[in-house]
Order: sequence, then structure tokens, then C-alpha cells
Amino acid sequence: MIVAALVRDPTSRARLSAALRNESAVRYCARMSEVLTMVETGLAALVVTEHRDYDGSPTLPGIRHLRSAFPSVPVVVYLPVSAEVAGVVMEVAKAGASQLVFQGVDDLKPALRTAIDAAVDQVSAAGLSAELEPLVPATILPFLRYCMEHARRDISVEEVAGAMGVHRKTLVDRLRAARLPSPRSVIGWCRLLAAARLLDDPGRTVEQVALKLDFPSGTALRNMCKRYTGLRTTEVRQNGGVRCLMHAFKGELVALAANRPPAA
Repeated sequence: MIVAALVRDPTSRARLSAALRNESAVRYCARMSEVLTMVETGLAALVVTEHRDYDGSPTLPGIRHLRSAFPSVPVVVYLPVSAEVAGVVMEVAKAGASQLVFQGVDDLKPALRTAIDAAVDQVSAAGLSAELEPLVPATILPFLRYCMEHARRDISVEEVAGAMGVHRKTLVDRLRAARLPSPRSVIGWCRLLAAARLLDDPGRTVEQVALKLDFPSGTALRNMCKRYTGLRTTEVRQNGGVRCLMHAFKGELVALAANRPPAA
């Protein structure tokens, strides 16, 4: 993945490069127009930008344009901690920034890497959830979105239920009533979708993907993929990666809906 970065501060540049080392290639830009060109031509799949470019011009209009015209491209806004920026934070959030990172506060390697991953996950979850929306009742969509946004961890049903503000049994009953897979199964499907997205990059091994997604091992990921889909990870990769997994997940949802008893 190539990252278009409009980051002026040398220390911030070094921290960004360190956070993305071995994961992405960073291309530094001086103006928002250069960032937009990289995105428009399909060169950049992620944007990291400060609130001003090298000329001192605000990047806010460019952020708004990116989020409206290219919603599949995550935008991480890198902000200094200053009195000036205090008034910018709300506007940047309203513009649709995927994540905010503050210089010297949460931009050390682990935290910065987490923020970037969260931005990518957020955008991916929005796209996948929208694709599944016709097959899932509106009341279940927040649950599905949460599972997708947190698919890098093996979250528990209790955690998701708590985030939804309901008891675990209530969540289980809602999915059963909607003739959907169990919460545990949906969490598993979302984990596999996240894995398939990473496997779309041919340079990543199954072991590397398993490590990034907190699986015990590459074997554990392979076994889960085979159990849910009947396919090996190599077959998923050869047949479109995330598209292949989405097709399989949709197939399960449709099959369960077809077996739904008629309303009384």
C-alpha cells in the first residue's frame, strides 16, 4: 500500500516512516493538490495529512473532498498540540477524518500504527456493511459494523453486547429471531473478511496475517477458513480474496433467510 503523506515536521515524518516500515511505502507531498493527484490516479490508498501544507494553506477543503469523492480512502489527520489546532479539531472531525493523531501524544510507533490500522478498518467496515445491508435487518447492522471495525481482535460476544448496550442473551436472541448466524459465528466471519483483505496483498504470508489479527498461529487461521468456507486460504487468495469471502458469507446469510419460517 502506498501512503500519500503531507507531513512537514521532521520528527513526525520519522515516526510515521517507522510506524509503516515493512508495511507501506510513504510518499511525502508538499501540497494537498499533490495528495489529491495521488489518490485520483489510484496511486495512494491512504492519506496522512497535517491541517496546513507547506505554504500555510489549510488542508480542510482537501480533506472534505477526499471523504466525499473517495470514501474508500482512509484519511488520518496529524495535528500538533497547540491553541490554534484546538479550534480545528471539530472541523476536521466534521469533514470526515477517519482518525486524528496528535504530535507528541499518540504518535509513537505502536499508537500511530494502531490509529492507521483503525482508519483502514473503519473505512473497510463501512463498505462491507453497506454491501451486506440488504441481507441484514437494520437493528442488526450496528452489531455487524462493530464486529468488522474490531476484526483485528478475537472479541467476545459479551464485549459486543456491552458495546450495543444489551445483555449477551438479548443479542443472541435477536440474531436467532432474524435467522442470522450466531454472534460468535458473525465475529468469525468478520475476522476472516479482515484476513482476506490482508491476503489480497500477495507479499503477505498466512503466518504474517495471523500475527496481525491475533490468531494463535497460521494454522489456526487456515483451520478457521476451512471450517467456515470449505476453502483453503490459498484458494481464497486465488479466487479474489475478500470478494471470495464476501460471496461465501452472503451465501450463508441467504441460505439461513430461505429457511426462515413464515411470519405468524
